[in-house]
This record gives sequence, C-alpha cells and structure tokens, in this order.
Amino acid sequence: MSTAERQSLLRRVTIDGGRANLKKNMLYKGNGMVSANNSSRLLIDYKQQHPEIYARLLRYLFGSEGLGINHLKLEMGADIDSSSGTEPCVKRTEDEKADVTRGAGYILAHDAKEVNPDLTLDMLWWSEPLWVTQDADVYAARYKWYKETLDAAYEKYGLKFDYVSATRNERAADNGWIKYLSKALKSETCCPYDYSGIKIVAGEEVGTWYAAEDMLADKELLDAVDVIGSHYTSRSTENVKKLAEEYCKEVWFSEASSPMEYAQGAFRYDRFKNGISEINGMLDIAARFLTMYPGGRMTLCEYQPAIAAYYNGCTYSQKQLILADEPWSGHYELDSGFYMGLHFSQFYRKGWAFIEGACYGDGKPGGDGHAIVDAVYTYMTAADTKTGDHSVTVVNTTGEPIEYQFTVKALAKAGCPLSVWETRGPDSDRYDENYFKKTGTVTPALAGGEYTFSLTVKPCSLVTLTTLDVPERKYVSGPESAVLELPYRDNFDYDENFLSERGGAPLYTTDQGGAFEVTEKEGRRVLMQMITPQTKANDWGGWSQPCTCLGDDRWWNCSVSADVYFEGSAAPEENFAGIALRYDLADRVSSGYDLALFESGKWQLRLNGRLLREGSIGGISAGGNALRTEALYDSISCYINGECVCKYTHPEGESIGAAGRAGLFSSYDRNSFGRLEIKPLGSEPYITRYNNTHPAFEYSGSWEHRCMSSFKNYKRTEAAGTAGCSLTFRFSGSGFLLTGSNPGRSAKLAVSIDGGAPQTVMTAPSEAREAFMMIHGLEAGQHTAVIELLEGELAIDTAEVF
Repeated sequence: MSTAERQSLLRRVTIDGGRANLKKNMLYKGNGMVSANNSSRLLIDYKQQHPEIYARLLRYLFGSEGLGINHLKLEMGADIDSSSGTEPCVKRTEDEKADVTRGAGYILAHDAKEVNPDLTLDMLWWSEPLWVTQDADVYAARYKWYKETLDAAYEKYGLKFDYVSATRNERAADNGWIKYLSKALKSETCCPYDYSGIKIVAGEEVGTWYAAEDMLADKELLDAVDVIGSHYTSRSTENVKKLAEEYCKEVWFSEASSPMEYAQGAFRYDRFKNGISEINGMLDIAARFLTMYPGGRMTLCEYQPAIAAYYNGCTYSQKQLILADEPWSGHYELDSGFYMGLHFSQFYRKGWAFIEGACYGDGKPGGDGHAIVDAVYTYMTAADTKTGDHSVTVVNTTGEPIEYQFTVKALAKAGCPLSVWETRGPDSDRYDENYFKKTGTVTPALAGGEYTFSLTVKPCSLVTLTTLDVPERKYVSGPESAVLELPYRDNFDYDENFLSERGGAPLYTTDQGGAFEVTEKEGRRVLMQMITPQTKANDWGGWSQPCTCLGDDRWWNCSVSADVYFEGSAAPEENFAGIALRYDLADRVSSGYDLALFESGKWQLRLNGRLLREGSIGGISAGGNALRTEALYDSISCYINGECVCKYTHPEGESIGAAGRAGLFSSYDRNSFGRLEIKPLGSEPYITRYNNTHPAFEYSGSWEHRCMSSFKNYKRTEAAGTAGCSLTFRFSGSGFLLTGSNPGRSAKLAVSIDGGAPQTVMTAPSEAREAFMMIHGLEAGQHTAVIELLEGELAIDTAEVF
C-alpha cells in the first residue's frame, strides 16, 4: 500500500448501544497479572527495606489510579526453574504443613487485596512436588496439595481463591484430573470457606485451543470447566466462540506478554524512531489486547509479568509494565507498558459491555509467533449501558495517520464530549514526553438523529476517547538508581520473625534453581539448599543447577567469600557447592566466574560454564570450608581454606566475564553457606553500564541496530557492524570494556584513545554478556575512543566503564 493510499484511508465505526453484548460471561473483565517464575521475588525486599515505595508500587499495580489489576494468578511453585527462576514449593513432602510464606506470591496476594478488595485470585501449576507425581493415586495426592495450599492461604493471610487452573502450564491436558478436581471441590465439606464456589480454568496452551474440542466432545468435562484460556494469542477458534456464545463459558487471554522493547534507548534506532514500534513493543502488545475480544471473545488479559521484580539477566527479561530490581535503593521504573495499561484501566470498568461492530483487529500473527503484524485498523469499544458512558481505544501501528469517523447511538451519553488521551513516541530526546497525555476534547455533532465525530489517529500511536471524567495524574519513577555499595556481608543471623514471614529467605537473594532458605545447622544460622533427588520435582522445561544470586550487576573488581558446609553424600565426587562472582545471565548451566568445591576435594573454576582450571585439594571438612574468589580486571584468584589453588589471567584473544552479581550454588544436596562477604578490590570496584543505544555511542557506516534481539542481550538490543563501520564512544573513567555475542568469531579493530595513534586490536570470540575487548589504565577523566572495524563482523551489546 502506497503512502498516498494509506493517507486517504477512512475508517467508519458505529458505536451502537443496542449492539452491546450483555451476556454475563462476555462482559469486560479488565487487567490481570501472572505472578510466577520468580518474577515478584524482590518485592518482599522492597517491602522490608522501603515500605513506602512498596505501597506505591502496589497502588500503581492494583489501585484504581494505576493499572487497576483485578485478577492475580499465582504459580504453585515446585522448587524447579519454571523459566525465569524458582518459585518455592509450599509442601515439599506429604506430611509437611503447607507453608505459604515461601516465595512472594501469597504475600503479594494478601497485600494486593488490601489495595483492591475485589481482586480475584487464581493459582496454576508448572510442576508438582515429587511426592505427588510418585503417588499411586496421583489425583488424590495432587488434590491434597491443592486443598492444603488453599487451606494454608486462608489460615495465614485470609485469602479466598475464586479460581484454580487445573491444567499444567503449557503442557498437555489431563482431562481426567480436571474432572476430578472440579468434583472434589464441589463436594468439599472440610474447608474454611465454600470451595464449591471456586471456578475451574482449563486450557493454558500456547497459541492453541485444543481444550475447546475436548470440552465439546465430553459433557462431563464441559460441565466441569468454567473458563478456558490460552497463552500468547489474540485469536481463538470457532469451537471456543461456540463455548462462549452457546455454553456461556468465559474465555481469557490467560497469559499475555508485557512489552519488551527498551523504549529509553530504542527510540533512537528502531523502525519509526519512537521506542514503541518493534515486534513485542508497546504498540504490538496494545494491538494484542485490543484484538482479544473481536478476535477470540476473550474478556480478560493477564500480563506475564506485570512487574519485573527480579534481576536483569533472568530468562526472558526485559519484559514488564513496571521494573523494580533495586530493593536496596528503592529504585523502580514505570516502563512504556505501564502507560499503555493506563489506556485500559483508566477508561474501562469491569463489567462494561463490548459493543459489537465497534471492536476490530485486522492484524495477522507473525514475527516470533506471538506478535501481531500488518495491522492497519485495530480498536476496541465498551460501554456502561446504564449510564451511557463509553470508551474507544485505537492503536495505529503504521507510519501514516489514519482517519476514523465514529457514529454513536442508543447510548445516553451519545452526544457528550469525549476526552482524547494519547501515547506516542517523542518529539525530542525525552523518550516518554508523549506518554499518556490528554490532548483535547471532541464533541459529537447531531445529524440525522445520530451523533458523529472524527479523529485523525497519528502514526505509531495509542489513543483512547472516553466520556469518563478522568483526572490528569502525575506518575513518577524513582528514587534514583544507586549501586549496592561494598563491602556487603550476610551472616544469615536474621531475627526469627523476619525469617518466618519470608519463608526463610534472606535479603536480596533470588533462586534460579533449587531452593535456598536460612536454617539452623549445629547451632549456627546458615543458608541451605533444601532440595535433594528424593524431593526434586520433575523439570517443567530447561534445567538449572541449584543457584541463588544476589546484589548488584555493576559489581566489577571485587571478591566473594563464604563458608561451605557439606551435608555429606554417598557420592562425594558428585556433591559440590560453590561461590560465583560477575553473575549476569541465568540462561546457562552456570554464570560468571564460579568456583566449585566437591566433597571429594576436587575443585573447578569456570566462566559461564566453560572450564578454565581444575585441581584437587585435601583437608575438606564437613564442618566448614572457606572459599574465596577474587576478580581484578581480567585476572581471577581462587582460595580454599586459605590456600591459593588457582591464579588465572585471561590470555590475549579470550573473552572475559563482565560485571555482575554474586552467587551461591550447589548440587542437589543439602549443602549450606555461612559468612557471605563481598568486598571491593582496588580503586574501581563498580562499573557504569551503557546500552548500545545510549548517546555516548556515535555510529558511522552501515551499522544494523537490532532493537528487539535476544533476551540474552542487555535490554534486548545490539548494534551489528561489518568492515568499514566505525563508532565513537565518549566516557568518563579510566577504562572500559565492550560486551556482545560474537560466538566463534573475532574482528580486527583500529582503536584510538583521545586522538592518539590507532592501535590494532583483535577482539575475542564471545558469548552473550562477555567482554570481547577491554582497555584500562587510563588517567581518570573524560575520554574519547574511536573504534574502526577493519575486518570481520562485530556485535556490540554494552560498554562498561570503570
């Protein structure tokens, strides 16, 4: 379609109150949130360290002035990596009393209900405790797990669940179990509230709706299920629509992506220079929301995650409406998705009716399979048929303006003025200057007994028109980001009340595999890895070794030390525990530099899973072994019980580990840790990280700016160049390194510092978030580096300045 043709397009939309869909199961249900995969973990640290900021975050998430989330689905954790980390299991053995203080989910549900008492609750399983899986009567055992979790949530926090999801997350359905669960809940008599009123959710597939076919073929299953949902698709099937229209089943977008595009930097380089137009960007996600009803009869959208309260480098991060990953400083960011969500939460009310003929989406699935592409007309309209209030939201994902002409009738407020609210990209260097702005008012004109008005929707924008009187509010991010200063120490000697309210979790830790809790061992407090092969659940997807990471990913030249206590194993050559530094990416067997000590005395030093050195040492004691690892630029030193077992300096041509957090890891044994200490080394213990989209970089030549790349890249961006490209990087410090994913290849560079003679540099082959070159030892101050790519190819993720 040519520019002239697109500019001439006119879309006529009739908002007819007489066509409002008033079926109870098809009324608008609002915004939902999935709290799972470790994504809410750091919120309990915000609650502990900055209660006033925690309260603000909850208001922004669940309050009427914010996203107004009115449905919360929790993962029923099983101590396994469910993609972005571990949700702990509340009942690890059959005889254990369910403990819902583990993890952040049930705490969050309680506190969210304080903000929004009408919040509905749901829970879903990724995996289940091993004692359930191995039981001869697995349905009875699984029901016991469900039931005692419901009991404990009410006993501890007064939580009443409105729904339970019966199908294992994104796995094949067990229809016999769905029917069993429904029947058991409906006949339950030993419960603190009426469990027969809990509704059953089925489906939970990825982009498919096979559950609908099963339900239509099985009357008992049909009667057992109240809601059918699917993940990452805005369209359903004729069978799903039949379930909604003829059998009054609710249909949900039961797991939907949050925006992933890094708006703060991508606006300089993405397709339309706005930071919101890439696949998985804000406009794409808005189009998915607006299409869910006309495309699939879906009435509720559940974001996963709504808040990213886990560390950068977890699998699938950058992905959120709100970012909250610095509990020590209280810093948080309201991302572009937050302002997108306001277009729905502020202008639509739960229980409003969708207007048939005024909801539409012509986009097609594409990109990564979740995205909506080639959309021109996408809009949604809903109304309160009693008051006549109505709202219509339009997204224009194209690079040209589109004119809409609306006709309104059969609504009491058909002739009332409508406020116009708009979100679009920037006109200057402030990426968010045009987010969620009230830009004017339109007043319908009466002609021929009907009210009409027109609106030109700007390119790449999201617009809502509403009769509601919504005040203009100031939404703030903050406070400023601040590094977690070293030294940092944790003896795990917390107050008992502190531990009992957090399931034994220490400050700032977030588990990526296994489960780590503070417990007593021989009269001392230690952090113990709790899961053994006898209790380990079946993995949901990928496998992660038990590991907890903590702290600031700007830690650079520092040491990590801890005492390691072995529980004792029949296979000491396989039982290990260790410490890590420069931990920065969870999506691999190990991250950063990790020193593993085996019970047999063997030790290994690895970088991102790659073996650097190994050896053996005597004198290993179950009563405690002191481990220490030091990193100074490109040199690593390892100590066991005071003895230096390894000094390793990366040779020229080998990538090095970039800045990152500390980590503690173990085999699946009940090994434990004490006296954790992270100390600064030298005069440059921290880095300042610059994304490749930052204005500190100036590019010349044919660079390809990928503004929606792999999640393994920081903020999902990278700049890729070939011979003849160059860049200028300006910084303040005494050195810097460059990171990027360049597996199996090196490039030849000419590097000039502050106008000096160019020096030839060969980059090292590098994996994601590894440094392929480093320059240090400059005089502290302002510097300019000019880098010319002479031969080969090069991908740049970040610069880290020290």
